[in-house]
Amino acid sequence: SNAAMNTVTNTINTVVISEFTEFMNTLQRVFENTDYKVIFEATNLQQLLNLKWTIEPDLIIAIMNTSDSQLLSKFKIINERFPLPIVIFTYDDRDEAIEEAIEAGVSAYIVDGFHENRIHAILRTAMARFKQVQSMQKQLKDLKTSLADRKIIDRAKGLIMEQRKCTENEAYSLMRTSAMNQNMRLGQLAQNILAAAYVVEPQKNDRVQKK
Repeated sequence: SNAAMNTVTNTINTVVISEFTEFMNTLQRVFENTDYKVIFEATNLQQLLNLKWTIEPDLIIAIMNTSDSQLLSKFKIINERFPLPIVIFTYDDRDEAIEEAIEAGVSAYIVDGFHENRIHAILRTAMARFKQVQSMQKQLKDLKTSLADRKIIDRAKGLIMEQRKCTENEAYSLMRTSAMNQNMRLGQLAQNILAAAYVVEPQKNDRVQKK
């Protein structure tokens, strides 16, 4: 498809897993003259796990009759290795299959919905949802890091106040200047201060015990 080739920057490298040739053909037809480009076709997930990627995929589409636990746990592995939007088209509407798919990080689980005119909308929605989840996870991770940092910074600040007999503001401003001079994050500097203090402290403790 020339359209896809001309807009290389927007190419959506797609991996398709399906035992059914007719579904593969339908997808190829739907993808004609679009940005979707099938870079790998497989009949099962194991082939995907064994693959050494030369081109990074942007999307995984799986078309299957039933989604058993073993299969969904493999999706979980894939998602942990390289998080990607995963869209499953299936006939399996069991509650546990749906729950396991969500648990495995699947972006869209479509029961009996493989119809040519719906495919594009489903894929676009799945990719948008994936982006949103990734962004939320990043925010959560940043928040956890900043909370952990704040505790460490507070402890280091307390240590400096004790050593220098200075106020909290003075201790904080001292740390900030020092971090800037060393081109270091404040949290990292605080960690170094605490690590250095710990090296000094145990020796004191040892002496106390020897008495």
